[in-house]
Amino acid sequence: MGATDRLGMEFAQHVMQVTQELVMGSPKSLSEMERCIRQALLRVGQFLLGAWLMLQEGPYPAQRMRCPGGAQAEYLRKREAVLLTLLGRVTYRRAYSVCAQCHRGFCPLDEPLGLRPGEMSAERESLVGMTGALMTFAKGSELFEALTLTPISPQSMDKATQAMGAEMAQVEREWAQASEDGRALRAQELAPRDGRRLYGALDATKVHTYEQQGPEDQGWRDLKVGAWFLTDEPPPDKPQAEGDIRAKQITYYGDFAEAKQFSRLLWATGCQRQALQASELIFLGDGAEWIWNLVHDNYPHAVQIVDWFHAAERLANVAKAAFEDADTQGQWRERVSGLLWEGQVSQVIQACQALMAGGRGQEEARQAVVYFTNNASRMDYATYRRKGYQIGSGTIESGCKQLGIQRMKVPGATWNLEGARLTAKARAALLSDQWEMLTKRREYLPRVA
Repeated sequence: MGATDRLGMEFAQHVMQVTQELVMGSPKSLSEMERCIRQALLRVGQFLLGAWLMLQEGPYPAQRMRCPGGAQAEYLRKREAVLLTLLGRVTYRRAYSVCAQCHRGFCPLDEPLGLRPGEMSAERESLVGMTGALMTFAKGSELFEALTLTPISPQSMDKATQAMGAEMAQVEREWAQASEDGRALRAQELAPRDGRRLYGALDATKVHTYEQQGPEDQGWRDLKVGAWFLTDEPPPDKPQAEGDIRAKQITYYGDFAEAKQFSRLLWATGCQRQALQASELIFLGDGAEWIWNLVHDNYPHAVQIVDWFHAAERLANVAKAAFEDADTQGQWRERVSGLLWEGQVSQVIQACQALMAGGRGQEEARQAVVYFTNNASRMDYATYRRKGYQIGSGTIESGCKQLGIQRMKVPGATWNLEGARLTAKARAALLSDQWEMLTKRREYLPRVA
C-alpha cells in the first residue's frame, strides 16, 4: 500500500471519528450546532494539512543533498514540527539533514514551501496583521478568535502587524533606491506625458508615544502623512459647497520623520506613481511651511494649492475675534470669503490689515495677513476652478483621520515610537490596496542563520 493510500485511509477514519463525535452530541440551539461543525472542520483541516505536508517529500528521503551553504549534508531522521496556521496548530514530520562541514541542520521541505516551524504561517500572519492594522490589538485578538476559532494574543497580533509594517518599510527603501537611479529617472523625464492629472497631498497628525525629549515633552510626535490619487470630480461650484473629491487609486504613506527624511519618501512614492510622467501634477495642503518646502524641492513644476476650506476657516476665525455681533461677523466673513473665492488675495489681505488698526482681534488679523501673504501664489481659486482643479485637501485629511485618529489615537493609546511607525505603515499599506503584495513578499522568508 502506497503512502497516499495509507494516508487516505487514515483521513477517512479521522473524518468518521470526528463525525461520530459530532452527531452524538445534544445541541441546544442552531448556534451551538454551527460552532460544533466549525470546530469539527478545523480538526479535519488540521489532519489534512499535516498529511498533505508529509506527502510533499515522498516515503524515501534523499540520503545526501546539498545544504544551503553549498556543502554535502547527510539525512539524519524524520523530525516533527508544529505550524501555527489558520486551522490552528498543525503537526507534521519531515526529513532532517545535517551538514558535516558547517554542522548545521536543516529541513529541505521548509524553505520551498515557506514553512515556519513554531511560528505563524504566512497566511495566518497576513490576516492577523490585517486585523491589527484595523483595530486595537486587544479587540482584534477577540475578533480574530471569534471568526477563526483559533486563539491569538494581543502581543502576537502586535508582532504580526509590525512584521507587515516592516515589510512595507523595506518596500519603501527599495522604491527610494530605484528613485535615485539616474538612468531610470531620465527615462521617466523623457517619456511622453500620459494624460493623467495626478494629485499629491501632505499633512500631519499627532500620535502619543512613550519617547519624551525633555521634562516639558508629553511624548506627542508628528506622524507625517502623504497621499497620491486621481479624481474625475469637478471642483466645488460655490464657496459653501463641501467639495466631495471622490478620489480613486489612492496610495497613502506615512512616517515619524523630520521633513528632510520624509522628503525622500515623498520622492520615492512619487516615482512609484510615475509623477514625472503625469501631464498635470497638483499638490494640495494647508499653509504649513514644511509642506510647500518639500513640494518645491521635489516637484518644482507642480501646481501648489492651499486647501480652500483651511483658508476660508482662517477668515471665519478672524471675523469671530474681531466682531462681537454675530451678524457683523457673518457679513464680514461672507464679503471677504467672496474675494478669496475669486482669487483676489490682495484685497483679502487689505481687509485683514484694516482690522489691525485697533479694537478686537488684532492678533488674529495680523496672523491672517502673514498667512495669506505667504500663500498668495497658491490661492488663485478662480483660475483653479476654471481649469477643473480640486481645491480641497479632503483626501489627505481623511488619510490622517484613518491612520491617526481611528487607529493610532484610540482612547488611552500610548505607543513605542517604532511600534507606532510600523503599525502606521501597515495600515497605510492596507488602505492603499498593497496588502496582497506584502503577503506574497513574506510567503517565502529567508532561512534564519
